[in-house]
Amino acid sequence: MGKRVLKSAKVRAKGSYSAGWEVSGGRLVFVAGQIPWDADGQTVCKGDVAGQTRQVFTNIGAVLAEAGGTLDDVVKITVFAADIRYRDAINQVRTETFKEPYPASTQVAVASLVDPEWLVEIEAIAFIEG
Repeated sequence: MGKRVLKSAKVRAKGSYSAGWEVSGGRLVFVAGQIPWDADGQTVCKGDVAGQTRQVFTNIGAVLAEAGGTLDDVVKITVFAADIRYRDAINQVRTETFKEPYPASTQVAVASLVDPEWLVEIEAIAFIEG
């Protein structure tokens, strides 16, 4: 029981993500797409994708805390970027935020997010043991 990172010699996972996770014997927590808002609902770090990504991960951590979890419990994230050119900056913050073994991750560029000031939105799945 618990969680185990899945690695395969047939699948290459390069960078700050894992190919997959197996989980059992705990609780899954699904965190809705978080946006670069502060606690007052104001967009932060306008024009700064790294700053916005840090805020998004802070928000994910706050949601997980309500379930008794932390960012260390995250097993999967999906990143929605307003521009594919933001990929490197987002990946850098992801590397700062998570430690190995990294969560599984999908990153997609979208035509736009709901608010044009938002550069990134991230949803997460966490596994909390016990």
